[in-house]
Amino acid sequence: MLIDHFYSDPHYGHQNIIKHAFRPFTSMEQMTLEFIQRYNAKVGKDQTVLWCGDCSFRLNEFADIMTQLNGHKILIRGNHDKSAQVMASFGFSLVLDEATLQMGGRTCTVSHFPYAGSEHARGGVDNRHLDRRPTRRKGEVLIHGHTHSKTKRHNNMIHVGVDAWDFAPASFAEVEELVRSV
Repeated sequence: MLIDHFYSDPHYGHQNIIKHAFRPFTSMEQMTLEFIQRYNAKVGKDQTVLWCGDCSFRLNEFADIMTQLNGHKILIRGNHDKSAQVMASFGFSLVLDEATLQMGGRTCTVSHFPYAGSEHARGGVDNRHLDRRPTRRKGEVLIHGHTHSKTKRHNNMIHVGVDAWDFAPASFAEVEELVRSV
């Protein structure tokens, strides 16, 4: 399966994320419209996007949003996402909790979550959801979301959340370049 882009943590329908993640939007509606425009500007109709979780808070509105977004969508579930069956009903062709792929000559684990003990954008260490955090494996690179950080790379972790990528998907080539730099 060819992945063209990575995308994480848009939090569609979550008004408070604007304040919590220091997003430069005046309303949820403005944020949603801007996210859809930026997503479609990067993603073609036949491309595949690997989402790394925390898609939406208002599921009834999310169905409509998903029909507006280009491409084929695969989901790695985050802490705010519903069951695999529910998320598939929104148009994800595959729903997983974690994946492994080869990229930039490295083995990469893809998870919504960073390793335990990682910093969060609001400051401090975020040790919530410890049972869902990936296991560190020597030589592997972790591709993740969750933190809302503006930092794209921290040691062997690549953050693909919208807050680090100008509120748009990160291309495979951009992420692969960071993987090669680890």
